Amino acid sequence: MPLKNGELKGIDPKRKVLYRNFHDIGGTVYLIEISRNALKVFILLFPNFEVPEIYLCEVMAEKKAQKLMTESSNMFEELIKKFHIKYGKLQI
Repeated sequence: MPLKNGELKGIDPKRKVLYRNFHDIGGTVYLIEISRNALKVFILLFPNFEVPEIYLCEVMAEKKAQKLMTESSNMFEELIKKFHIKYGKLQI
């Protein structure tokens, strides 16, 4: 999904989507996308999937993402349970 101003935040428009599903975080249901390119992993949270211009994101190095996945038994759902929104930013 192409994102408006995504490249300004370092989000690769040609990233490969690994996971996309809806989850409740702090009482708000987000469409969560976890995607990657060769060097980085992108975590995007869309509070309204019909307006993809509004989103929260976290861009991290592949090595850090691998560590988080290993701590989460290599399950995206377990990783997402660690997500928190604080001051309008994604905290993992």
